[in-house]
Amino acid sequence: MKIENLTEKNVLKLVIVTLSSIMLLTTAVVLSFNMDTLKQNFFDKQVKILTVIPENEENILRVVFTGVSSPLTPHIAQQSVVLSINNKNYVFDAGSRSTANFISQGTLDAAFIEAVFITHTHSDHIGSLGELVLASWGRGRTSSLPVYGAGKEIQNVVDGFNLAYLPDREHRTIHHGEEFFKPENGLLVAKIFKMPNPERLVFEDDNIKVFAFTVPHGPIHGAVGYRIIADNRSVVISGDTDVMKDYNFLNGVDVLIHEAIIEEISTEVSQSAYRLGNDRIGEIFKDINDYHANLIDYDNNPGLLSRLEEIDLGILALIHIIPDKDNIIVKRELKRFKSKSKHNVVVADINMEIQLPLNSKEIIVKWALLIA
Repeated sequence: MKIENLTEKNVLKLVIVTLSSIMLLTTAVVLSFNMDTLKQNFFDKQVKILTVIPENEENILRVVFTGVSSPLTPHIAQQSVVLSINNKNYVFDAGSRSTANFISQGTLDAAFIEAVFITHTHSDHIGSLGELVLASWGRGRTSSLPVYGAGKEIQNVVDGFNLAYLPDREHRTIHHGEEFFKPENGLLVAKIFKMPNPERLVFEDDNIKVFAFTVPHGPIHGAVGYRIIADNRSVVISGDTDVMKDYNFLNGVDVLIHEAIIEEISTEVSQSAYRLGNDRIGEIFKDINDYHANLIDYDNNPGLLSRLEEIDLGILALIHIIPDKDNIIVKRELKRFKSKSKHNVVVADINMEIQLPLNSKEIIVKWALLIA
């Protein structure tokens, strides 16, 4: 632009353009210097979600459901309940896909799994043992992982998983080095106890005591339930069981986690499957009534409803529900059970958590699927 053509308006435009160019150049320079920092901060935030487990509040017994289903509901992780206190974790059963929920839950550190307790050796209670020990080892376990259960079946399960994961352990040790991935820390170790009669202390440390009791789940060998005591708080996990004759031993328990089947609906499913030409599913649903806990009494068949009527419980959490708990017909029956039960009833859902502060009677339910 020639100087003789300069006007006040043109000068103003020139100043604005020059200042804008300087600002853009300055911003570009600043961003170029800060881009790496911004990128690092972004990655740090995303990785923190996956790798940094916050310290848990002390002296609260946490009950976290990482698997709640049976083999008949394959779209839901199968049974596993984690009791956690003072940043130590105790896993009761390890059904298929439950380890993924353990890891993604975000407040449970797999490196600090103290022990696994198996109620019995059905596949939906052991399917994720290999993944569980691998996750714990990978995140820094400093010892092998003990697996408690009744009878020689537990030894067979542990030996089988150790053998199946042998190549994996060898490959990871070679890749990362023995000091980083110590092979012995990737092993399961069987801790077998005799069948309890009526109840047996099978584990104790500074946080909890674990008692095992025999349950009727024949023809399965070594089927037990567990009573967990932490100070003045208590949780009972039934495992898979038929309805028991006497539930008086549960009086005063804070949380009863009990499996359930609705036999009338299971029978109808069986009959429908036969009509539709799927005799195999029909037979499975017919037979399955034999060794699970009927929920609602019918035709002189006792159910949890009547057997628990006089028992003093803090809360009843239903798990391993047959048929599928999300089926509309089953939901209706669960509501009916709730309306008839004198207890506070919740249906266990993935990542539902029940908190029991020690030296208290408070029961806090988080992320629960309440029966309305």
